[in-house]
Amino acid sequence: MKQYIITLLIAGLLFSPLFAKEITITADYAVELALQNHIDIKTAQISLEQNRRSYAHSWNNVLPDVSATGTASETRTYSSSDTDKSSLKAGVSASLSLDFGLADKIKQLKAEYNSGKISYDDTVRSTQTAVLQSFYNLLYLKEKVEAAKSTCESYQRQYDQILAKAKRGVSNELDLLTARVNLETSKPDADNAEKTYLNELVSFLNTIGLSVEPDTTVILDGSLDYADKLGEINKTQIIETCESTSSEVLQLEEKIKASKYSKKSTASQLYLPSVNVTASAYPYNWQNEKITDTTSNTPNWTVSLGVSLPLSSWIPGSSSKDSVAKIDDTIKTYELQLENTKKSVRTKVIEKIKNIELSQKTLKARKMNVELAEKSYQMTEDAYNRGTKDLLTLQKSLDTLQNAKLQLSEEQYTLISNVLALENTLSLPSGSLFNN
Repeated sequence: MKQYIITLLIAGLLFSPLFAKEITITADYAVELALQNHIDIKTAQISLEQNRRSYAHSWNNVLPDVSATGTASETRTYSSSDTDKSSLKAGVSASLSLDFGLADKIKQLKAEYNSGKISYDDTVRSTQTAVLQSFYNLLYLKEKVEAAKSTCESYQRQYDQILAKAKRGVSNELDLLTARVNLETSKPDADNAEKTYLNELVSFLNTIGLSVEPDTTVILDGSLDYADKLGEINKTQIIETCESTSSEVLQLEEKIKASKYSKKSTASQLYLPSVNVTASAYPYNWQNEKITDTTSNTPNWTVSLGVSLPLSSWIPGSSSKDSVAKIDDTIKTYELQLENTKKSVRTKVIEKIKNIELSQKTLKARKMNVELAEKSYQMTEDAYNRGTKDLLTLQKSLDTLQNAKLQLSEEQYTLISNVLALENTLSLPSGSLFNN
């Protein structure tokens, strides 16, 4: 029986990894999921479809109102001259109002659709940027977890070595106590780093709309070395063209167009005459006078044309004039916002380019610092093993190395994040400035 249980345990150890749940997430896959599931994009899609439908169906403004009618009646009166009559009538009628501002109204709907399309694209880009920044932030937090675990493992090895020396009587009690404190202190640091990473990971999974089982292992397939793929940035060209490519600027320009067309369309309705055409045809118009026993069927049709001119719109201070003036105020407000947005975009782009340039310089220094720290730690560890360096010196050397690696990872993330933010400001697809 014991042999059977042991066999089952061995089989479980051998084959349980085959059934472990794992999911690998790349940066592109995370973006793809977010575009499918993010609530902001779904909301923007609904709004865009409304604008598209309004513009695509704008031709229905020139369709007449058509209705079919059918009536049957029985008329009887009681007087000196009695009436007893039946009638049956069937036909169609149509009416059409001619709007002289219709062309401007259609142009307004087109401008509103273009503005909505720009807004939707901007939402997509912003979502991509946020997801990618979160993805690379997770990679950085993962590096912090690995660094904390590595530090903990190094302190464990140091403690084991000092403990072995203490048993041989070649190590003092203070070194052993110091090693023990370092080890125990590093354990909660590693736990806290992992806790922070897992919390951010859960938030990230919720953002991209991915549900995983509690026992699922999530693997992030990516590297902060992606920062090294940054291509050459043409600073002059970017600054000169940033205003013309910014979605904020383009959206305001479309809003100004829509408001101007709205003003023309409203003015046409308020100040120009309106024309209304109505027509009706009754191919079946049957009547029967029962008293005289006479029957008739007199099909008929009518056409009428009406023209009306609004006079109240020409009165100074009328509500009609105020409505046009209100639209004019809206146009002026958008124009002020446009000028301010152009300046703001230009300032943001210049600031982000400076941040990128500073981050690139810092990144070079961080790489050199890591190389120096690695050599210093190797030399200090060799000296400690030979007994020419004490434990405190070795500990400081290890801390310096881990800090140098984390500073490098942090600067890589900072550079990637700054470039993604610049691409979003310029309304460029995420990753455009990197050499993939």
